Amino acid sequence: MENMALRIKELCREKRITMAKIAEKIGINPITLSQSLNGNPTLSRLQEVADALGVEVSELFVQPREESVYGCLYVNGIPHLVNSREEIVTLLAELG
Repeated sequence: MENMALRIKELCREKRITMAKIAEKIGINPITLSQSLNGNPTLSRLQEVADALGVEVSELFVQPREESVYGCLYVNGIPHLVNSREEIVTLLAELG
């Protein structure tokens, strides 16, 4: 499984808190915090960081970008509304 990117530093900037302050709240050394977050952090460590930041654990992760597709394609003067990739594929298959 691919590692999911964390956005802890971004959250720290938003909440105006340093990583050192988070480490202090958790009761560990800042270096230990950094080491534990790099690579494969445990769920319990992520929960501690989330609690220190006042967010849910899920907010610590970079969310994948949602791809949105919508529009109107005119084929031989006929409009075709599309709202997903699947609809585009279906339209292409129909046009064959």
